[in-house]
Amino acid sequence: MQAVLDVGANDGSWGLNIAQQNPHIKVYGFEPTPRMCEIIRGKVSELSIANYELIPVAVSDYEGVVKFNVAGQADWGCSSLLTFSDDLDQTWPGRTDFKVTETIDVQCITLEKFVKERGISDIEFLHTDVQGVDLKVMASLGDSIQMVKRGMLETASSKSVALYKGQHTIEDVVMFLLRNGFEIERMTPNDVHCNEVNVLYKKIWA
Repeated sequence: MQAVLDVGANDGSWGLNIAQQNPHIKVYGFEPTPRMCEIIRGKVSELSIANYELIPVAVSDYEGVVKFNVAGQADWGCSSLLTFSDDLDQTWPGRTDFKVTETIDVQCITLEKFVKERGISDIEFLHTDVQGVDLKVMASLGDSIQMVKRGMLETASSKSVALYKGQHTIEDVVMFLLRNGFEIERMTPNDVHCNEVNVLYKKIWA
């Protein structure tokens, strides 16, 4: 089965748009934040999208119940399994939404187990926006990473401006992608300070 995976779905906008445009492909949206899950369910019902499924869990390279830091401000897009870095007022001036408003317990899964359970044979696109653990999400595929044809992830430009403690950087991303048979198509700044970059990549076919 072909599938698109949207890990860190937030309010579902990206994945639902893909599902609407590609009714023949199953789209899975992974999102652990209860408030965002409510919003996604409402949109799915309103739009009557049959090929989209919400998976209300976190994703990383391990399984179990974990602490999840909810940043319930602005678009709620900064919630993470990681904790915020120090001195963000200096590296991210003007941003007041980098605050944890609640810490909750959530279920965490790996993608390797998920794709096997769902019988997924091809991942047409892997979209990850999981606030600092994108590479762990990719690594959680294990050998199934070979299923990924294209994808996009978010990364810190450098450790000195990383939004989260322990977050991967562009150097880590480049090495990981090359080691796993991908090439980078494009890198685009994700903020006015160029502290984060969106990386579009694709599989190198032999």
